[in-house]
Amino acid sequence: MFALARIGLQTPKVGILGLTRGLASSALAASEKRNTTKPQNGRKTYLLDVYKHFDKNNQIMLFAHHNNLTAHDNLKIKLQIEEAGAQIRKLKVSLFRHYLRASHHKDPASKAAYRQVKKRKIRHPLEPLLKGPTAAILIKDLNPKVVKNVVKVLKTHNERLFIVGGRIGNDVVDIADIDQFKEMPTMDELRSQLVGMLTVLSGAGLVRTLESAANTLYLTMDTHRQEMEKKNNPEKDEKQE
Repeated sequence: MFALARIGLQTPKVGILGLTRGLASSALAASEKRNTTKPQNGRKTYLLDVYKHFDKNNQIMLFAHHNNLTAHDNLKIKLQIEEAGAQIRKLKVSLFRHYLRASHHKDPASKAAYRQVKKRKIRHPLEPLLKGPTAAILIKDLNPKVVKNVVKVLKTHNERLFIVGGRIGNDVVDIADIDQFKEMPTMDELRSQLVGMLTVLSGAGLVRTLESAANTLYLTMDTHRQEMEKKNNPEKDEKQE
């Protein structure tokens, strides 16, 4: 179990929480005493803080159901997902569900957040995806290429690990949305295309400007030539009249 925790696919046990609990709690306020539902230094409070960190620091969060994965499978998947540009973490589903319901609150682990969820009967649109053993795949930026790489990795594991939906930006997405998103260009590619378009447009505009300037110069020079001819050959003008 400890080995699984070290590779990031198993919920950490109480014995190793002390190493990281302080960092997670300090994200809210180091000097502020929190009025949490569970003990402030307890495992559940720590996990709610971790889930908040996952949610707030990743533009994309995909959910995958997993079945009968061995320790060797977990390690292999972790390395493959990291190579694709993402991270994978198993979730304690009931606790993550509570986080989602309380995610509007500045401290989802607080008693105030718990009371609001209970009083207003708050539900979250991502909840239907949390059925059975679930892992979160975390992607920091809105990068379709990373999503495409992740989908490719998961396809090699067939029914033992498969995406069921997730969140891209602020939007809840299903499989069809994810398949469409992963084929989109990246932000860098979009910028490159935009720069190319602007270059072409500015180039065409420059050609038109030069052509207009040349035509104006020609007409000016021709008018000047005609005026000079009139001055030099006044008799010619009188005969034409």
